[in-house]
Amino acid sequence: GKKKGKKKGKKKGKKGKKGKKGKKGKGKKGPKDLTPDRTMDSLIKELVDKEILVIPREVGIKDYVGHYKNLDAIEQKANDAVLPEASMAQIRQTVVEQLVLPLGSLPVHQQAPFVNKALIYGAVGTGKTLLTEAIARETGANFINLSARNLDPGAPGSGQIKYPDKKGSNSAVMMLHVAFKVARALAPSVIYMDEVEWTFIADKKKVKAQWPGEKPPSRFLKDFLKEAKFLKEDDRILIIANSRRPFFAEKGDLKKLNTFFKDFKLFLPIPDYSSLQLLWKTLIARHGGLVTDALDIQTLSWVCKCAGYTAGAVDGVCSKVLTQRRIQRLPQKPLTHTEFVPHLSKIDPIFKEEYEQFKAWTEKNNPSGKGDGAPKKEKKEKGEKKGGKKNK
Repeated sequence: GKKKGKKKGKKKGKKGKKGKKGKKGKGKKGPKDLTPDRTMDSLIKELVDKEILVIPREVGIKDYVGHYKNLDAIEQKANDAVLPEASMAQIRQTVVEQLVLPLGSLPVHQQAPFVNKALIYGAVGTGKTLLTEAIARETGANFINLSARNLDPGAPGSGQIKYPDKKGSNSAVMMLHVAFKVARALAPSVIYMDEVEWTFIADKKKVKAQWPGEKPPSRFLKDFLKEAKFLKEDDRILIIANSRRPFFAEKGDLKKLNTFFKDFKLFLPIPDYSSLQLLWKTLIARHGGLVTDALDIQTLSWVCKCAGYTAGAVDGVCSKVLTQRRIQRLPQKPLTHTEFVPHLSKIDPIFKEEYEQFKAWTEKNNPSGKGDGAPKKEKKEKGEKKGGKKNK
């Protein structure tokens, strides 16, 4: 009996030691410094030379043009489970309140709720990159581009891949360490990841079939998640990911994506009719044009609304129509809507099937989890009915 007691005591002791080791391994102090011998200037120079630390375009939140949708609030039925899409003005307001102010202002960051990981997704041309660059510009943040295409810009065999090694100074581990170290030192910082779904996809067959680069982007994921874990409340670092195909990540990859961006996901919809009218007027003026009575803005807006054209499509058409020669001839020949329609016809709109795919993904993967809650209620109701029959 005594021997058994001793053995049990030894086992308990071992468990206690393991627990202590586990606590040390959590890394509350922060990540290990892999570059103690290098100066901050040399680290910044490396990121600049590799085109990872870049200057974003001179854009602001005001460049995301759009109106409020007042009719949606009026038409919405009482206790309707399906909420109307956010208007472009509401999106602008959300970005300012939840992303720009906490990142740009230290007092707001210290006292107000904030997020350090945000996913902005939507169809091509809805303004994802514009908003990301505007956030960096408005806050005066450094812009660190960790997009999959930026780190692997060439075709297979081109040799343009950045940090191809598994270990050492030219590895993914080192690059991510340097990027986050510089981001902390030069805060506020924005870490940008375009086409983020590629980074989270671990399916080698899918990546091999469709990824145009040399190596799969998921090779960065493990070390990226490790570095992101060490972000503290005091760090004014915002990771902004963009995606035009969030539904491309499935099963385990989708779970990782949802877990990482659980606090903030923002869907950018196609502009509504009133926003399109404002867009056409604003973008024509921005490209050097002049809106007169000869230009039927209402018709152009209605065509875009019915077909499913985005703000990016409108901007592209304006740049093609308003050439330098056409701008010089404006006093003699005002703009008409017939000049824009042929160029619109050459651009693919966002088709209804694709847009419905975005809506379905939003319902299933929204942060509040409303999409996941609906089917569970139905199951309970069915169970109750079955129980009621048996009791009868």
